[in-house]
Amino acid sequence: MSEHMKLERGEIYESGFRLDEDLTVIDHLGGTRKVDIYLCRSSALKMQVACKILRPEFCVHFKSLEAVIKEGELLSRMDHPNVMRGHSFELEPAPRIVMDYVGGSDLKSAFFTGNFAAFPLAEALSLVRQLADGLEHVHAQGVLHLDVKPSNILYADGRAVLIDFSVAREFDIEDLPRDNAGTRDWMAPEQTNRETVGPYTDVYGLGVVMYQLLTGGELPYKTVEVADDSSSSSDESSSSSSSSGSSDSSSSGSGGSVNKVPNYDVAPVHPSDIDSSVSREVGDIALRAVSVRVEERYGTPGEFGEALGGVGG
Repeated sequence: MSEHMKLERGEIYESGFRLDEDLTVIDHLGGTRKVDIYLCRSSALKMQVACKILRPEFCVHFKSLEAVIKEGELLSRMDHPNVMRGHSFELEPAPRIVMDYVGGSDLKSAFFTGNFAAFPLAEALSLVRQLADGLEHVHAQGVLHLDVKPSNILYADGRAVLIDFSVAREFDIEDLPRDNAGTRDWMAPEQTNRETVGPYTDVYGLGVVMYQLLTGGELPYKTVEVADDSSSSSDESSSSSSSSGSSDSSSSGSGGSVNKVPNYDVAPVHPSDIDSSVSREVGDIALRAVSVRVEERYGTPGEFGEALGGVGG
């Protein structure tokens, strides 16, 4: 990494800093344990962009570098108004991805602050339709997102945008991957159980988001504690809380580790029984999207979107 790009652990670039000949930092937007997100001005593109930069302490990790390359390549395929678009990705002088800048806030912020009134039924249905259309585009590029959840959805001026492809994977229709990457409360059962995933897996994640929008943030399946018999689960919420306010795991009194997982044995409460303004028809669509059994779920986001197109707000 070039000297002018180096940071000490915990430091961030200040406004006005030139990342390279093209990018100038405007503001630090936030980040996660591994990356920082900056609002930058691109002289080449002549517009503001978002720049995801790997934190210095992770630049020596091969898997972290590999993840930047993978996400950057996948984002570069996207060209849809409801999906984040990538412009470039570089490893030098610092590993980074340059993306569209989308204003607004993520849905997780709404769930934490209780601003559910900001999503009238018609607006909520429009939001989910947009994301279903966006996911259909993602799948058409041969990619599964695998982490559809409120914090990965930006929303402003009636437009929803799916972001963060850090756990996304390419798939082949004849050899769909098996993985349990994702975030607990939005992971489909087949992800949790390391079974074959597919387009229907992203339908489930979007279905949970729809259920939350209809019920004021409630999750369809409540969590239960189980013994932690594996440490290999990939889960972003290890560095953040879920929208229900709970952490992913806790330690038992005996010193053993336990995980909280959705209890798929207890059927979800119908959304109309939680909010009487939600019709049975709309609630039925949400429940089908979060069906435990894959064959009972919508097979693709396109099918999900078509079902939503037949109902009004």
